[in-house]
Amino acid sequence: MEPTSPFFMPILKFASIIVFASIPFILGILFNTIPKYRKGFFIAGKVVSALLTLFILGLAVFFIHIHDGDPNIPQHYYILGCSICTMLFSALPVSTFYFTIRKTTKKKRLGFLATSFIVSFFTLSASEELENRAFGFEYKTERTDMSLDEFYKEYPEADRSSDINLLVFMADGGKWFDAYISVYKDSITLKTISTIVHFEGKNEIDSCYSNDLPRDLVQDIIEEVTHYQPEIEYASYADLCLHPSESIVLANNKKATAIKLGLPDLDGFHPQAQRIAKKINDLVKNSKIDPTKGCRN
Repeated sequence: MEPTSPFFMPILKFASIIVFASIPFILGILFNTIPKYRKGFFIAGKVVSALLTLFILGLAVFFIHIHDGDPNIPQHYYILGCSICTMLFSALPVSTFYFTIRKTTKKKRLGFLATSFIVSFFTLSASEELENRAFGFEYKTERTDMSLDEFYKEYPEADRSSDINLLVFMADGGKWFDAYISVYKDSITLKTISTIVHFEGKNEIDSCYSNDLPRDLVQDIIEEVTHYQPEIEYASYADLCLHPSESIVLANNKKATAIKLGLPDLDGFHPQAQRIAKKINDLVKNSKIDPTKGCRN
């Protein structure tokens, strides 16, 4: 399982809780079931729990220390929050042992343990988010407003006579796909160019023309692009994959406005951008790029 898998971090959190709670839990069970060595199990439980607590704190200090760079002011707050969450999680071994040996009913003991595990899971989740903000990689989309002059200067192949121009440029590894959509009052036209680069040095190029696009879907995409706001995601990892990416340019000749969206890392982040990309893929059926599945899958 790769770190980019959506199930990786939840499984890692549960595994961490089990690893750090299992030995104190076993010693607590033995304390309750073998009265002859109760004192020994009590001392062993306290010592092991304390050592595990120190180990967790030591890991936190180590990982914070190895990060290079001088954090700016906002990052200081994230580091402080991450440290507080780690201190709360470090109480897991001690709390597990003492909740197990409590002189209460089994039902209450299980309730205390369950609460302790739930709190630990959420503190680990909070610590992960804060650490990503302080030290992680930032994945963000971009939105740029352009004038029509800038648009036609940058994209001279666009249709000046249409009401709306929607230009889409998709990439996924060795696959590229360009779509030029022109919206008129009575019709919608589509010109596409699909390119696949092979390792043998050969390029496979397909192009097509269509004028039967569904107006409702095109209008829906235009609305989504018009109102799209940039998204920012944070992650502690960065892989070497070339993730599907997309660039969308929307020019409205009647309103004399143009918008350019940069949508990278579509398969790993940015759910709103993924939604737009999927709708465009549904519209442009001969695209061989799936914007929601990259090399991580």
